[in-house]
Amino acid sequence: MAIITISRGTYSGGRELASKLASMLGYKYLPREDLSDRATRMGVPVGKLQMAMVRPPRVYQRLARERDQYLACITMLLCEEALQGDVIFQGHTGHLLLPGVPNILRVRVLAELEYRIRAVMADHGLSREKAKEYILNVDSDRDKWVRFLYGVDWHDPFNYDMVINLDQTGINNASSVLCSMAQLPDFKLTPAAEKSLMNLYLASKAHYALTADKRTSYADVKVTANKGVVTVTYLPQQSEVAPYVQEVLAHLTEIKEVNTTIAQSSILYIQQKFDPQSERFADVIRVAKKWDAAVELMCVAEGGKCPGEQALISHAEEKTTETTEREYDGGIQDDTETKESFSAEVARSLDELVKCGCSGGHSTFYGTPDSLITSLQRRSTYSMVVLGDLFLDKGEATRVRLKSELKGLFSDRLSVPVVEDTELHQQFTFGIKQIMTLVLSVAGAIALFLGVFTYQRELLNFLTGEEFKHLRAVAVVVIAVLTPLFAFTYGTFTRQLLKLFRLD
Repeated sequence: MAIITISRGTYSGGRELASKLASMLGYKYLPREDLSDRATRMGVPVGKLQMAMVRPPRVYQRLARERDQYLACITMLLCEEALQGDVIFQGHTGHLLLPGVPNILRVRVLAELEYRIRAVMADHGLSREKAKEYILNVDSDRDKWVRFLYGVDWHDPFNYDMVINLDQTGINNASSVLCSMAQLPDFKLTPAAEKSLMNLYLASKAHYALTADKRTSYADVKVTANKGVVTVTYLPQQSEVAPYVQEVLAHLTEIKEVNTTIAQSSILYIQQKFDPQSERFADVIRVAKKWDAAVELMCVAEGGKCPGEQALISHAEEKTTETTEREYDGGIQDDTETKESFSAEVARSLDELVKCGCSGGHSTFYGTPDSLITSLQRRSTYSMVVLGDLFLDKGEATRVRLKSELKGLFSDRLSVPVVEDTELHQQFTFGIKQIMTLVLSVAGAIALFLGVFTYQRELLNFLTGEEFKHLRAVAVVVIAVLTPLFAFTYGTFTRQLLKLFRLD
């Protein structure tokens, strides 16, 4: 099973390349227009969304719910096709519809403007000036469309594995090169990728069902799925949808369980391995409760394998005499004991979040940091991203460096706070350093307080007395210094005191 996405500009030859490549590989050719037509027949206002792109931004920004319904529907349809067999999807950055699904061959097709102008003139019989105007107008609309749907610049080459200029390469040569690339193991969907695709399919199917039903269509919901368990998060002011969520999703036979969570926002907690008994996990829950936020757990895979699988490979290589080796994603399939252990850890973590009323679901991401960021950019807005244990297969120094670099990359490209869970823990920890701060601050505040009231007559005389009239400037400086100094020391004391009793 394989997925190839081809993004192209107006009359750049991308449609022809996709069709030829599908014929050569025996894949199903799936243009974006086919999915849009199916979505329209299902009641999604595709035409309304497309027409809004030519209007001012304030117009189409009001169509957020229609956009969510469109994305849920198109994602569901694309996943459905991909799960049935090999697919070549031709559209605007189609791979962004499949966040977290690895091994997709992402292609961007370019052509010189003159090449495109000649194609439009031949196809529509337009003059050169009219053909150029047509291309520029359509490209502008597509830029707005992609930004409206995904919030990214589709011209950015980092969104693709290969960028091809057909004016130089030609369709025949380009299709031959892509045909060879498509045969590489890196672009074949592994069992892990199929699992990720199935989770995305179920989440988008549930999300579309909720947006299509009148009882829940108005709610701003976030839907995640993992192994048949669907988590639906909605705002407190929309709590009246809660009784209908189960009813709306009851007809989806793939769903084993539905969890609902009320939250104002979401915190994304990214790790390789979760421990619900750890202090850092408890710190994230404390923040979530204060912010009235749901916590979404995301496991990040190393080398295309989930953390439990990766850890097992080294273990299994030492026990080849005891364990039958089988091919699995290029390695050895994990044994039942380790797989169940990893699943149990995630299940216990999710149970703990459910108990606290802040469960935001769970997912596993397979891919590069760039693809992860692109995936997060098109998701619902997070109030915070927390980075936990990552790069566990590296040495301590390398792990610290890579995690720091990842944090910097996230901070640069995501418009939300990005922190490490160790930083959160330091904020909540009350140790020797905090005790010393508490003692010194309260001592300073008491000293200033006693000093002012012990010598208040002398101080008032200095500030207002006639004999000190020539020192008014000094009096102003004294007030300007003492007031904020007292406020700082007393404020530090009260903050540390609240922290001591966990009331901060």
